[in-house]
Formats: sequence, structure tokens, C-alpha cells
Amino acid sequence: MNWKSPTFVARRGPDHGRRRTLRLLLGIGFIGGYTTYSALATDTALLIGSGSAGTGVGYALGTVLLGGIATWTGILIASLAHQPRTEARS
Repeated sequence: MNWKSPTFVARRGPDHGRRRTLRLLLGIGFIGGYTTYSALATDTALLIGSGSAGTGVGYALGTVLLGGIATWTGILIASLAHQPRTEARS
């Protein structure tokens, strides 16, 4: 069995409860964040190493800044969409 396959964990047993929580946390959260960070670091290093230091620094800072703004916007939209409704009393 190929452990690198994206379906490896799903094919190893039922996907519910604690097992599902761990899969989401580790498989999607930790590993997803790690690969995203490594791609950002690699691209930045390649830009700086090729003589485009300004572009590399701008790329890194812009990516982090836009990522933060997108995260904040998503949290804001979700909180507005899920506010408790108050019913009018007569």
C-alpha cells in the first residue's frame, strides 16, 4: 500500500470520531500548513537567489499580508453569517 496516497488514511479504517479529528488536524492542518510554508520559503529564496531581492521580499511580505487579510475577512463573514437571531416580540 502506498502511504503517500491521499486516500491512505481513509482506506485504513472508519473515518469518524477521534480518528477523523486527528486526520483533519494533522493531515490537512499541520501538513497543509507545512507544505504551504515550504513553498513560500522556496519561491522567496529562488527569487532572492536569482537577483530579484526586492521581488522576493515583496512576494513574501505580500503573501503573508494578503493571507492575514483573507483570514480576517473569512472570520468576519462567518461571524456575521452565524449571529444569533433575535425574534421580535409583540
